[in-house]
Amino acid sequence: MTISLKSRTEDHVKIYWDKIQDEEIQKLFPFSIKSLEESLKLYQETLKEGASSYGKVIYCDEKYIGDIWCYCIDETDEKMAMLSIVIFEKDLWGKGIATEATKIFIQDVFNKYKVDKIGAFTYSSNNRSRGLLQKSGFSEIEIFVEDGIESVYYELGITQS
Repeated sequence: MTISLKSRTEDHVKIYWDKIQDEEIQKLFPFSIKSLEESLKLYQETLKEGASSYGKVIYCDEKYIGDIWCYCIDETDEKMAMLSIVIFEKDLWGKGIATEATKIFIQDVFNKYKVDKIGAFTYSSNNRSRGLLQKSGFSEIEIFVEDGIESVYYELGITQS
């Protein structure tokens, strides 16, 4: 399998929105976006100079299978960003694709932005996401409960990557 990261387009945003409406995917990830229109607006924001989020689309053997992005990019005060990744093609889960994409993307973020660390949240029950973060070099920092759901916060420092 060949994994590559490509630039996002409006068409990717529309496909992604459609794919993440899947009930199983909705249970695994804390999505905050409530509409396609909101997704498209946020995508347009990423294209502006000084945007606080940056993303790529994940391709496996030239098929679009998910998205990876950083948000809350802060190059001034905390010098960090938050990571999110979703592979929406469920038949490709557990094959190491997300781990490979994450490692590529992390290097891209550290090269592109003046950040010293990247953080990530996942639900405690999402063992695949937890494994992905651990395999990608992230360290577990804190377990907490938010909205009645136990979650885990991970961090990766620039020297760890």
